[in-house]
Amino acid sequence: MNNEFKAVIGIMRASNLLVGDLKKTLKNYPINATEFSVMEFLYSKGQKSIQEIRDRVLLASGSATYVVDNLAKKGYINRKICQKDKRVTYIKITKVGEDLMDDIFPIHKINTKKIFDDLTEEELDTLKKILKKIN
Repeated sequence: MNNEFKAVIGIMRASNLLVGDLKKTLKNYPINATEFSVMEFLYSKGQKSIQEIRDRVLLASGSATYVVDNLAKKGYINRKICQKDKRVTYIKITKVGEDLMDDIFPIHKINTKKIFDDLTEEELDTLKKILKKIN
């Protein structure tokens, strides 16, 4: 087995571990992992367009609209049409959405930290650089 294939398997196992941990955290909350990804992006970065959300969370066009629709129905986000370009819709997290993320995010952060506890800061920096390089 070549090194590239071993690296791919390692990345996929790490990804599965992180996603599984997130799903375990979210089982106590009314959102799924995809909705959480959108909410986390808005929570940390503020108002964004659907295109920016789609690009960041790696969703297909129809999927992004579906997820945003579900979050809007739950009262976690609001839509706002851009006045300069009516084709652009901005999405903003609501107070209810912020409150939900205020509950979830600290737990998620602690759990994620536990997964990476065996790595030094230097190893984490190296990992980030390597992943950025291949993305």
